[in-house]
Amino acid sequence: MPTYEDILTQVKSLTLTDKFRLLEELKTIVNVSEEVEEDAEVMTTEEIAESEAAWEDYLAGRDHGISSKELKQRLLGENFD
Repeated sequence: MPTYEDILTQVKSLTLTDKFRLLEELKTIVNVSEEVEEDAEVMTTEEIAESEAAWEDYLAGRDHGISSKELKQRLLGENFD
């Protein structure tokens, strides 16, 4: 049976996305509830993992994002020409 240190070493070598997936699974196993501040926006672990994956894609040049014009159009539904 692997030791705690063996497992910890393996976990450290995971991508950030896989670390979040593992965290979600461990939370299910130990049934730990998350506590957040009253004013804090609650995000699921999956949303955080998706956001981190998107950020990693952007940093690696696989996603160039959108222009401010396109963002305004998506958020406000208006054309800003």
